[in-house]
Amino acid sequence: MFAFLAVVLYAPTCTHALLHHLAVGTTNGQALYSLEMDDESRKVYTIQARDAGGPSPSLVLDRSKQHLFSSRPQDGTLTRHSIAPTYELISEGTMEIPSSCNTTSFGSLKLSSSTQNTAIWGTASTGTCSIVFGLSPDGYDTLRSQEIAGDVHSIAWSPSGRNLHALDSRTSQQLSTSISNFRISDDPTLQDVVGVDVLINVTDASQIVAHPTETLMYIVTKDTNELVVLSLAGDTLLNTSTVLVRYRLLPSSLDATEFHTSSLAISASKSTLWTLSQSSRQAIITSFNLNVTTGEVINVAARASWQGFGEGQLTAAPFNDGDVVAVANSPTGYVTLLGLDQSTLDTVHVAEDRGIHDYLHPMAVDKNRREDLHMAASKIRSYGRALIDDYVTLGDSIWID
Repeated sequence: MFAFLAVVLYAPTCTHALLHHLAVGTTNGQALYSLEMDDESRKVYTIQARDAGGPSPSLVLDRSKQHLFSSRPQDGTLTRHSIAPTYELISEGTMEIPSSCNTTSFGSLKLSSSTQNTAIWGTASTGTCSIVFGLSPDGYDTLRSQEIAGDVHSIAWSPSGRNLHALDSRTSQQLSTSISNFRISDDPTLQDVVGVDVLINVTDASQIVAHPTETLMYIVTKDTNELVVLSLAGDTLLNTSTVLVRYRLLPSSLDATEFHTSSLAISASKSTLWTLSQSSRQAIITSFNLNVTTGEVINVAARASWQGFGEGQLTAAPFNDGDVVAVANSPTGYVTLLGLDQSTLDTVHVAEDRGIHDYLHPMAVDKNRREDLHMAASKIRSYGRALIDDYVTLGDSIWID
């Protein structure tokens, strides 16, 4: 039986700490790194490095926050690591995901976890065939969905934790995008498909996230560089009585055909949504103000850029202060920490160490004419960046505390 514990597990919190920690792996299997962020001095630095048994493009913590899981797409396995008091990641063994698609080697293997159960969840995709899977933290119990004739490499949880939404990016090569909705019961099977939502005129969808408390989901499109917001009926299927709301991610002064959008994330405060778009020479990060109560997009809060190429991914910090987000692998080999400063007036210049933060270039944002001229202007703020390796591509980052 694939039943889950219903107890509340101990999870350390560092909401008011000045030091926070995150991990990132390399996609060539060289190492797993632990990093420390000092939010007072606005610096981030590597504190531990551990040889990895294989590529780690996707990382996830279990619900207890005591173990970190890394993925190895090429052989369809996960590795469980304990987190030492020094934040060293110690390998405890490897587990296999359920076999599928006539292969044990996948192009992508993305991991997730839920606050409502103790399992590790994920998607495995060859690019044309995919499954959604679940494993118990010890790897002894596994389950999988039916094979999906598509490329599923992004999933999102409903606020209740009872529905898992799987985005099929392969269908987006046509004129619509499909999202499969799995019901997750106390004893799930991944055979209980509530339905499949079809989004008309949404192409090149690359990632999906769900609002943590409201019935909204957000999608970014890769080549059209849009943010698409959709409303659910309850926390299950698309609310057909509402329309999709779209937002352009790039300013009109840029040639959007040179960019692609790869990632988005919602801050722990639920007040900011981040998106990341990249060209061969430049990355652009955009922050949107969200209505904290409804999750609706209010406006573009701020935008900034930096030089360099990389397929970056965003991961929101688990603490509210600063609306901090980690950017892994943009540029290639770097981990960058950014936040949204909404306390800086247009007429005030805050002294800072430009030697550390001068990679970040603010970009103009169209102002609402009705906006009070004395209102604070939002600004994307650097909390530092760390070079992990000049020549090695990084996978996703994960916040430990």
